[in-house]
This record gives sequence, structure tokens and C-alpha cells, in this order.
Amino acid sequence: MNTHKTPIRRALTALALCAALAAGFLAGCGTTPGGEKETTQRPPAEETGLKLNIYQPHPAQEGLWQALAADYKNLTGVNVNVITPKTGAPATELKEFLKGERDAPAIFLFTNPREYRAWQDHAMDITQNAAYDRLVDKRLALKAEGKAVGLPVGVEAFGVVYNKKILDGYFALENKKSGLKNINEVKSYKELEALAKDIHERKDDLGIEGAFAAPALKEGEGAAWTTRLLGIPLGYEYERAGLDVTGDKVDEIALRHEAGYRGFYDLHLAHDTAAKENLETRAYADAVREFATGKAAFILGGTELLGHLNSAVGKTVTADQCAFLPAFMNIEDVKAQGLAFEVTEYAAINGRASEEEKQAAGEFLNWLFTSERGTDFLANKLNVLAPYDSVTSSSLPNNPLSAAAFEWLGKEGVTGPVVYGALSPGEEFRDKVMHTGLLAYARGENDWAKFRTGLKEGWAEHRGKVDENY
Repeated sequence: MNTHKTPIRRALTALALCAALAAGFLAGCGTTPGGEKETTQRPPAEETGLKLNIYQPHPAQEGLWQALAADYKNLTGVNVNVITPKTGAPATELKEFLKGERDAPAIFLFTNPREYRAWQDHAMDITQNAAYDRLVDKRLALKAEGKAVGLPVGVEAFGVVYNKKILDGYFALENKKSGLKNINEVKSYKELEALAKDIHERKDDLGIEGAFAAPALKEGEGAAWTTRLLGIPLGYEYERAGLDVTGDKVDEIALRHEAGYRGFYDLHLAHDTAAKENLETRAYADAVREFATGKAAFILGGTELLGHLNSAVGKTVTADQCAFLPAFMNIEDVKAQGLAFEVTEYAAINGRASEEEKQAAGEFLNWLFTSERGTDFLANKLNVLAPYDSVTSSSLPNNPLSAAAFEWLGKEGVTGPVVYGALSPGEEFRDKVMHTGLLAYARGENDWAKFRTGLKEGWAEHRGKVDENY
């Protein structure tokens, strides 16, 4: 997936060197917008008289952004005014703010690629921003109409989380049918299938109830399967078609790679912890509890999983026992599949702002994504994984899965899908189309062809309803 590998290795090497040298010798590894090194003590900069308006859509984060604004003013002299929505409709409020003559935001954050159509006359091309060049994978920037219009604020990784202790126990067994010696040999669906089958067959020897924690398909609980996992074949479909994910063509799907999705689902159904007739009553917490108590070697999940594990009753699995594998699927011409990555939020610059404001906006975003203070804010305040080569272990969220995800992001020769769960047509589609269809298929009540047809038709119908909001 990585298109900017050398700087990552350089950053990690520099980090190791910092740890080895005497404390303080390399103090101030970050830089200010002007390029000088940051120091632990710096006199407040003189005010420039410039006010930079930033729209961020999360009321719960307002205090964090206000503190960052004060820090930036102290560093540069630029007054940063944080605008936060006051209602439950942040996209609607942003449209109104952008219409303003005097206080329109020069920077605005948003989460859904399709919202772009509501302010497409405002988002400017950010290709020349220095932070864009430092993206580990430029596919993560939001592209629209042939230009990059959104820098990723943070990403989430998604795949198969495995219990290292159980896997170590398996690899120590005699006469393994999979022929695998360690987890590093699992590089495709073929190896994952062989591993899962053999682990399930040897479950009594390993003291577990199944290879996989069974799917949670209780109504309203199946997002891992109905939204996030579906995003993998759709991500490959969009990329290979050169599809503009901000445009109308996402309202229909061809499902060119849905056979890979089916194979992955079949593998779980045949080697999980629960009977098929019980899937309808399984909540996500049930699957998490099975993994957290060591009853399953694998669970479908993302970087957010550890938060759920920590609250699981009776958990025995610790954070350092969790690691990532891609959700490997049999998809044509994918030779080295990585983790799936989804952008959780984008930052755009208002092209209708003054030239001075646009310049200041570009400098702020470059500082946010590449400086020591900016990346620390993203990792340790917002708790997001920033996909830039400026990130080091100190600017990663305190989450072993985030660290593992960042390693996968920079792996040589590995290409993971960029997924867009925000494009899913919503809860009604998830519950009435995907949820119902997956259950019926698992029980043998419908064949896969019927599920596939219902999925295509349901997507088109429900995406049309969603688009009415824009």
C-alpha cells in the first residue's frame, strides 16, 4: 500500500537513535511552520492580526481544538477561531457557514466523501500542500473531479485480529495439517483458510471453542460484516474502475469481487464458535467476549477493538496479545493484500477564502500533520492514526493495534484496499438488506445468487434516499 516508504524507515530509524542517545541530546524533533526546531520553552509569538477560522464537526472535541488553537497562536501569532456545530446536523451547518461573507471557515473538516457535492465550489486543490507529499499512501487523500480536495485527518485499519498466545500454541503443535510454521507465512486467503481450518480441527488441543468468533448478526449489531467487510471488495471495485467516490456513480455497485466476500463469510461460518441458528441473537459484545476470554483465535475487527476488549467481562486476553492480519479474500490480481484502511475524517481548504487565509490554512494543516506538536495532538488528544511519514511511535495512539496498522501501512510491496464505509446506504439498508440476507444465506434459506441480487438492488434504492440529504 505504501507509496512513500523511505521516509517512514528514516523516521523509525531516527526514533531508535533518539532512544539510544543521552536524554536531551536530540530535544525538539518537530518543526514549526517556518521550519525551525521546536523547543520545550518558546516565548509567545507576536500577533499577526490574521484570524483563521476552522470548522470541526464534533461538539465533544471543541475543548481539545480550542486548546490546540491557543497553542498555535502562541507558536505563530495567528489567531485560530474554532467553529463547532450547535445542532445535530453538522453538514447542514457547514453549508451555512460557507455561505458567510466574513466568518466562513478557511479550513473545514468532514467525514463523508459524498458530502463534497454540498460544497464542491469551496474545496480547493490541496495537492501542493506539503503535507500531501508526506502521505504514506496518496490514495488516502480524497479525490474529486481529478484533484485532491481532502487531507486525511486520521485513519482506521480493519482486518482480522488474532490472539498471539493461541497462535503460538498452534504453531508449537506436532503434525500441523496447514504446513505453516509461523504467522508471517500467512500472506493470502489460501494460507488463512488452511490455518483457520486446522486451528478449528485442533480446537480441543488449544482449549478454544472455534477458530473465529462467530459473526454478530443481531439486528443493529452487524456493521463489521454488513458495512466494513463489504467495503473491501467495493474498495477494489472503485479503485479499479477509477471511480470518483464523491460522484453519483457510487449509487450503483457492480459487485465484481463479491465472490471474495462470500468465501471469507463461508470460511467463518464453517469454523466459528456458534451454531448458525444462533447468529440472529448474537450482539457484537458476544463476539468480543469470546475473543477476550480466549475462546476464539480470530475476530473480525479494527483498531477500535481494544476499547471493547477492555470492557469485556472476564477478559483474559491482554492488549499485547493482539495483532493484525488482513481480511484476506480471493480477489483477482491481488497478490499482496494488506489491511483495509478507512479515512475517519478529511480536512479541506476553502478556495473562496482570501489568499492570505488560504496561505495560513495550508501552513496550519502542514503543521498539524507533520510537526511534533500537531501529530501529538492527533494521536494523544483525538486518538487517531495520522497516515503521514512524520509519524513516529510517540505520535501513535496508545494502542498496539494502531502501531501494527502503521507497520502494515508502510509494508514493502503490500497494497491494502481503501474502503469507504461512510458510503454505505444507512441503517435500513444494513438491517433490512444485508443483515436479513446474510442470515438467510447462513441458514440455507436463500442461495448466494439471491443475496447478491438483493444487495445490488437494495444498495441502489437506499443510496438514492441518502443522497436526498445532499
